[in-house]
Amino acid sequence: MLEVTDLHVNYGPVNAVHGVSFAAEAGKITLVLGANGAGKTTSLRAVAGFHKPKSGRVVLDGQEITGTSAHKVVRKGMALVPEGRKIFFPLTVEENLKVGAYVAPRASVDQGLAVVFEKFPVLADRRQSAAGLLSGGEQQMLAFGRALMSQPRLMLLDEPSMGLAPTMVDRVLGSVRAMADEGIGILMVEQNADAGLEIADHVVVVNRGETVWTGSAAEAGGSRAIVHAMLGDAALDEA
Repeated sequence: MLEVTDLHVNYGPVNAVHGVSFAAEAGKITLVLGANGAGKTTSLRAVAGFHKPKSGRVVLDGQEITGTSAHKVVRKGMALVPEGRKIFFPLTVEENLKVGAYVAPRASVDQGLAVVFEKFPVLADRRQSAAGLLSGGEQQMLAFGRALMSQPRLMLLDEPSMGLAPTMVDRVLGSVRAMADEGIGILMVEQNADAGLEIADHVVVVNRGETVWTGSAAEAGGSRAIVHAMLGDAALDEA
């Protein structure tokens, strides 16, 4: 589905990413791990069309999309759920969802809303409430729902559990697993490595702007010393 090869991204004179490679498959979760500043978010934003790579290849469903602008990437079936959710607080829940449907056929909007409300009943209950009144976990579900309104085949998730209470982390990441089980490919950056490993299929570790390890979630969980060495003491609980 998605293949990213030897991605290089600059911020002015700074080479922020210099050799990141990873892949994502339909119905599977690829978890991207790495310390703060490792280049994870920059890589996701470059793949999604918000930063133009200096070099490397981004291929979606066999078609190269390297450097394609963000709105065109969405039309090709990829949606980014950004760090911090970036929902529109003054708008209602339903209005936020409709913003996500701007590339979908107009006739499919009502059906899209019905699908999102079925997946996230709390959003149906709050559909006319201002989005800013939702809890952090509810806002994250709204961000997922907004992305789903574009009918993506692949979703890029940047730190979906950030700032959430532990019980809400389980609910939010459980919904990520459910979306994957329904056939959507997921590429997820997640600082909470333990929680991410519980739902992931594949793992990529990024360090200082490059991919340094890839393998299955089972391998990563069984080789915690490898992941721990890349993420630092705070990332994984002591065994």
